[in-house]
Amino acid sequence: MDQKQRIAFSNIMSELYQKPEMIKEQWHIVSPMLTELIDTTPQGFEGVTSMINKHFTNAARFSDVKMKKFELESGLIKLNMYFQKLNRSKS
Repeated sequence: MDQKQRIAFSNIMSELYQKPEMIKEQWHIVSPMLTELIDTTPQGFEGVTSMINKHFTNAARFSDVKMKKFELESGLIKLNMYFQKLNRSKS
């Protein structure tokens, strides 16, 4: 996943955090991005991307808005930390 894709993914997940009721409508966009995230994970980061995937997938499954927001927030925190670590490792 290149830098442009990472920014787009982070942005869409942030938007969904603001409007969790939109997850089902946007899942067709999110799902391939999650697959790309997993498929392009460097060695040693597999556990982090697996947790990110789990949080975002759980958010899509829950019907309770508070649970959706919790899972989205948890996933976003991990996603942003993951992207920061990737950027540092490439410098």
